[in-house]
Amino acid sequence: MELTNAILATGALGTAAFGVVEALKFTPLGNAGFGVAMRQLGSLVEALHVAYGDEYRDLLRGQYRAEDRELLARTLRQGVRVGTTDANAGSITRFLGSIDQTKLAAAIHAAETGADLSSEQRNVIGRFELAADARIDAALTLARARYVDSARVAASVVALTLALIVGANMPDVTMVQAFIVGLAAVPLAPIAKDVASGIQAAAKALRK
Repeated sequence: MELTNAILATGALGTAAFGVVEALKFTPLGNAGFGVAMRQLGSLVEALHVAYGDEYRDLLRGQYRAEDRELLARTLRQGVRVGTTDANAGSITRFLGSIDQTKLAAAIHAAETGADLSSEQRNVIGRFELAADARIDAALTLARARYVDSARVAASVVALTLALIVGANMPDVTMVQAFIVGLAAVPLAPIAKDVASGIQAAAKALRK
């Protein structure tokens, strides 16, 4: 098997493997990282429960599977803003660690009752929202990293399996070659075309 063809085959196999993994989002693989996000949100889930009801996890899980990160982040931020009350402000401020519980509870109570907010109360709510947004962003980042790692592992298994099946049915390809191609398929897939083009250019230059 020529090196250029091997690289192109590796890239094509890796792309196909990722396509198969993408189609498996309806399986538990699509939830990879979701539990991490929920744990990282800590007491903020109390606000989400208030905002979206008992089925809030199903709502968030559905958006997580769709991989629309902006929509999920917006849903989380709005849920925390709407669902934080003077009743759960204590546990939420202890979780965030940078907001005064009494001041936040007073500001939220004033907002809930329609009272005019003082500049200090508006500042407290603003700091609370910034702190909550930072936790949400961190949770989604960690969850995304966990999902990508899980997807890569799954894609590697798929690529290796496909490579061995194809290798077993191609007389001019040994099983060792098929194993190497399958093993390299996932990490090499994004750059396979560039690598192959570079090798072709180098080969032409050496022939001159």
